[in-house]
Amino acid sequence: MEFKDRKKDILDILYANGRVSVASLAKTLFVSEMTIRRDLSELEKKGVLKRYRGGAVLTAVSNEMPIARRFFVDEDKKISLAKRAVKFLEDDITVFIDSSSTCQYIIPYLSRFKNITLITNSVNALLIASKSQIPSILIGGEYCDKDMCFVGSIAEQNAGQFNVDLAFFSAMGLSEDGIISDPNIDQSMIRKIIMKHSKKNIFLFEEGKLHQKYFYTICHKNDVDDVITV
Repeated sequence: MEFKDRKKDILDILYANGRVSVASLAKTLFVSEMTIRRDLSELEKKGVLKRYRGGAVLTAVSNEMPIARRFFVDEDKKISLAKRAVKFLEDDITVFIDSSSTCQYIIPYLSRFKNITLITNSVNALLIASKSQIPSILIGGEYCDKDMCFVGSIAEQNAGQFNVDLAFFSAMGLSEDGIISDPNIDQSMIRKIIMKHSKKNIFLFEEGKLHQKYFYTICHKNDVDDVITV
């Protein structure tokens, strides 16, 4: 089978499943994993998909891609950011994790500390925390299916009730002049409310989010305690 024929099959599988592994594609299409890696590399150059270690997800505008797909984009960078964020963790604190896929890579590290409680508006974050039996509080409100999180006026009221020790956030853009911004107003409002009630606020950004500015400003980088980039 030629690449032009495999391409349609690869995309059909991706559209059906959201993401796919190199191993499963090789088995399904009866070719070597090396061939699949070359195919995925070519499709990535065309902007059709985004590769991660061992597989690929469909490309979409990042803020439009469901978190189930977005979680695996730039996985190595998100892991690196999470490892650098660990230095802020300690025993006996409350930690807010936002609905970004970036910050959710921090959650497994919470289990290394004693008496940490996770507060989040993200169902996906709650599911990750449950695997390590991390005590958690979910902020309820209007459910956003794409990002598996709660937003809206009820969520904003609930978020304002919590005083947290440490909060981790990400956003779609960090511009050259230090503006942290995002196209999603609802999720940005949750971030801004939590920031007012948090002792320490940390933002994490992958390389692709740098030198970007969106229409809704969350804050300036000088307004937070640290900005971690990779």
